[in-house]
Amino acid sequence: MLRLFMISRLLQRAPIVWTLAALAALASGCQKVPLLAPSGSTITLTSTATALPVNGTAQIIAQLVEPSGTPPHSGTQVSFTTTLGSVEPATVETDINGRAVATFRSGATNGTATITAISGGVNATGNNALKIAIGTAAVGRIVLSASPALVPATGGVSTVTAVVQDINGNALPTAPVSFSSTAGSLDVNVATTDQNGVASVRLTTSTTATVTASVGAQGGSTTGGGTGTGTGTGGTGTGSGGSSSGQASATVTINIAGAPTLVIGSPTPNPPISGLPSTFPFTVTAAAANGSAIRDLTVNWGDGAIQDLGAVTTSAVVAHTYRSPGSYTITATLLDSSGNVVTVSSPVIVNPTALSISITPPTTPPGAGLPAPFAIGIGALPAGDTVRNVHVDWGDGSAQDLGAISSNTTVTHVYTASGTYTASATLSDTAGNTQSVSTSVTVVATATPTIVITASVPTGSKRATFTIQVTPPSGVGITSAALNYGDGKVDQLGGLNGTTTVSHTYPSLPPNQDYPVTLTVTDTLGRTTTGSTTVNVP
Repeated sequence: MLRLFMISRLLQRAPIVWTLAALAALASGCQKVPLLAPSGSTITLTSTATALPVNGTAQIIAQLVEPSGTPPHSGTQVSFTTTLGSVEPATVETDINGRAVATFRSGATNGTATITAISGGVNATGNNALKIAIGTAAVGRIVLSASPALVPATGGVSTVTAVVQDINGNALPTAPVSFSSTAGSLDVNVATTDQNGVASVRLTTSTTATVTASVGAQGGSTTGGGTGTGTGTGGTGTGSGGSSSGQASATVTINIAGAPTLVIGSPTPNPPISGLPSTFPFTVTAAAANGSAIRDLTVNWGDGAIQDLGAVTTSAVVAHTYRSPGSYTITATLLDSSGNVVTVSSPVIVNPTALSISITPPTTPPGAGLPAPFAIGIGALPAGDTVRNVHVDWGDGSAQDLGAISSNTTVTHVYTASGTYTASATLSDTAGNTQSVSTSVTVVATATPTIVITASVPTGSKRATFTIQVTPPSGVGITSAALNYGDGKVDQLGGLNGTTTVSHTYPSLPPNQDYPVTLTVTDTLGRTTTGSTTVNVP
């Protein structure tokens, strides 16, 4: 009403040009005057987040309500301020619902941002201000773990991982975490959490070590809560959550893994025999404290053979065959899942296989061409062993395989010529072992058959009677005999043996004639022998 009245008076007193100018000036003045909340109104500040990482963002809402309980005229201006970070834009006009919405940017400084709002004589400050924890000030708790949480006594590396959460249980990225350890060495002392709120360091230690991880605000305060914990197989951890100063810490203990024990027992048989399998017991005992699962047992037999027995948890009986006699060292290496390596060695002496064989020649010198008996003796073999073959070399260029004989055997051989020979016998068993023996034998010439012919002619008779005695040496027989009477007549007498009588009638003329009589025999050795006599026929 006042404004209209003033315009009316201007129109009465001034020319039309001045009137238009005055109207324009009044219109311009109305646009520059901000619309502010009336007295008695209230401002309530809310945010989409109560905790933010550094360089994070959140929506800020200022809700205006007039004393009547209704929203103020839309376009009412609200100004924001903050002690950390920034609000963009700093001045915002309300919508039809009385809400002024801005964006809070936390910036790179850790602490607690106090955000206020004001419109005219109405403000949200003090206890009504909005507080947002930033960076480490927002820490709620740390969850700490170690993997592995058991390292071998010889030393090992464990990865210690801290998961940092804000006061709302969300992952807190870009938070610097400080690590310290009571033993060993850390690769770094400060690590920054990633987008998942995770920061890790590596601990190298050979003794029990407790690692502490802590996060603390560099400014401001918060009301974070919660507890920190530590996990990991064989490890323990404790911790405290965020406090009014925006700090949290947790610990985890990396223990030393107990080492298992390994014993190599005595073999069976003891001592082992070359070429034959022997069994060896291996006994594994888990550690009494902080023990880990057995991962592998490897045996180096000392003869070039290496055998992987796998995850032996209690005991294993393993067979092995040493091919040659001698001294060996068995080395067994036990590995558990914590990285403990236990190595045990045991010496073993391997005896040669006791193979018993003998060869015995004839008691009297054999004759050439005659079978000569040899006795082959086989002794008891070790348990589990058998004869594969006995090979005899007669020493005259010939040999003979007797096969898998298992007891004393007599075998004959014929030497075709006299002389001294060395006969040898070699036993081979199924384990691949051999044993040889030899003997000397003297072969003598075999005597020829003895032939005696006795002739008898009665007085005045032309018929002669012959008594023939053929005596071959022992072992020799007569295969054929031809009797030549000296008058052109020959009789085949066959295989003579002993005394034989034959008769023959000579021609009438000439009278008183001497005839040479011969007997030619062929023996079983292929030799021919001749006996002779003279007969006078009247």
